[in-house]
Amino acid sequence: MNILKKITAVILCFVLIGFSFTAYADDVKEPLKYVVLGDSISRGSGITNRDKACFGRIIADTNGYDYVNYGVDGLESSGLLSMLHRADVIKDVSEADIISISIGGNNYLNSLLSLLFGGVLIRREAALDGVLGSFYDDFCNIISTIRELNPETVIIVQTLYNPSTGPLRSLAGFAVKKLNDCFYRYESENPGVITIADVATALDGHAQCFEVIHPTAQGNVEIAEVLLDVLYDLGLGESRVPVIKTKGINSIEYAVAIILNPSKVITAVEYS
Repeated sequence: MNILKKITAVILCFVLIGFSFTAYADDVKEPLKYVVLGDSISRGSGITNRDKACFGRIIADTNGYDYVNYGVDGLESSGLLSMLHRADVIKDVSEADIISISIGGNNYLNSLLSLLFGGVLIRREAALDGVLGSFYDDFCNIISTIRELNPETVIIVQTLYNPSTGPLRSLAGFAVKKLNDCFYRYESENPGVITIADVATALDGHAQCFEVIHPTAQGNVEIAEVLLDVLYDLGLGESRVPVIKTKGINSIEYAVAIILNPSKVITAVEYS
């Protein structure tokens, strides 16, 4: 009888251990998948070590995300729409829990040219009509395509900032505002489909955040802070405070350092 009780007790222990392991496995969650889409801002082109220090990497390091970055220098909205038909992008977008988009910067540059040359002869609004119309159509199709691939993913759209100073600031600001209005128009016409992260307001007047037109290391940190706030408020983030594992190196500063001290050449691998 004692032997039977002992056998029963051993079996019960194994059962309880099995339940414990099952409960532990249920508590261990897969990291959220975070996909970054867009142009050179998304890519982190203002810093040399963009893969380790751009805002997307900072966000991923802060929140423990599985992270993929598809930022491309010079990409316009039409190019992003085409990219969404690539097999690798389709796979990652389909699996993404969170997607952030920075697009329109290169459309903005084209619109600025329209203002400078076309705006001399006609109203500024008319000079922008063609650029804005095609951009808004592209943007609507971009979001629709993402939603078709992944109806559940959270889509965060970043507003465009104005890096210009001096006499062009007002003109550039006019073009940026018109492009940002496209995002707010989409949001009002399609409630709940996208979430807007107001990068423009956060970076406005912060000269240290820009290297010509691209975000500096500090700019990437401040963009990350804006998105981390949004993610935290959505219940998708661990913290509003960015985790900086690798300090960003501004591209121009790095180039100047190499010119001044060519004997100390640092390989691209260290900064990629």
